[in-house]
Amino acid sequence: MPRSSSASSFYRAPLKASALVLALAAATSAMAAENGNQRYSAGIGGSDMTTPVVPGLYFQAPMVAYHASKIKDKDGKQLTFLNPVAKVEIDTDTYAVLPRLTYISSHRLLGAHVGVTAMLPVVKRKATFDAPAAISPYAAIRANVQGFTGSETGIADLEVSPVMHWEIGDHQSVTFAPTIVMPLGDFKANQRVNAGFGDYYTFRPSVQYAFIGDGWDLGGRAVMSFNTRNKDTGYYSGKIFNFDWQAMAFVSEDIRVGVQGYFVRQLQADTLDSDGTLANGYARTQLAREQGSKASVNGIGPAVAWLMNGGEMLIEGKFIKEFGAKSRTEGQAFWLTISKPL
Repeated sequence: MPRSSSASSFYRAPLKASALVLALAAATSAMAAENGNQRYSAGIGGSDMTTPVVPGLYFQAPMVAYHASKIKDKDGKQLTFLNPVAKVEIDTDTYAVLPRLTYISSHRLLGAHVGVTAMLPVVKRKATFDAPAAISPYAAIRANVQGFTGSETGIADLEVSPVMHWEIGDHQSVTFAPTIVMPLGDFKANQRVNAGFGDYYTFRPSVQYAFIGDGWDLGGRAVMSFNTRNKDTGYYSGKIFNFDWQAMAFVSEDIRVGVQGYFVRQLQADTLDSDGTLANGYARTQLAREQGSKASVNGIGPAVAWLMNGGEMLIEGKFIKEFGAKSRTEGQAFWLTISKPL
């Protein structure tokens, strides 16, 4: 259907553009990255991926609730203990608010509008790990597994990035953001559940493409994460590739509906220093098992966006269900994002 005039004004007017979001902190759990955490939240990219970028200051507040009760091994099967053979029981939740400020200037470099974006999340992580009662004779193993259980609330890690945005036609654009994530969040090496990720840095360049059609939009974001070794634990999380995509169409002047998906592929296995600090003997054994594994998962689900007052504010909701997980959790996430120019 043709794009409405009010919807078109949202896309073209500086005061009616939604906030640009480029690479946000992780809110899901995984096995192959240290303590189940990856510093990029698959599925965070939404309608922001297809919003034309114009000079200005923008605020965005994505909120996410992620839950998983399954944890998969490298073959995509429910993770089990080696001896005795029994399934690992897990129940984990992550709640996060990820406030972001983005400034896009009127200056150009190499034909691109330049700017800067920064984000500092506040998270609450809860996780319960247990071993089935069937292995009760192995009390030490069960006690160590239960020792991973915890709940933490606090500030996660700060990320900052310059932004370069090119308009490559009337309907297409490309955005580049080489993000640096710094270890600002709360982290304790002797526990599995933390608000932060540890004493290491992540370099995370991203390239985003958008096509804005006549009443429909298509966007995609490719992200690579390069990590340094965690000085707190001696653990090195291997390189990870993320790809997020979304396709949306207007069904009225101010409502868009569509579908969103992503896939995650770890390209390099994790490693662990021999003198790394770990919570206990079981932790070292379990993390040793994780070395050599590469996390992967897919996700897909519906999305709906509301352009309030002709586009002065954007509110978007999404539900994403994961499938095909390997060496990580498999769950689902609810997203609510509010974007507004300042």
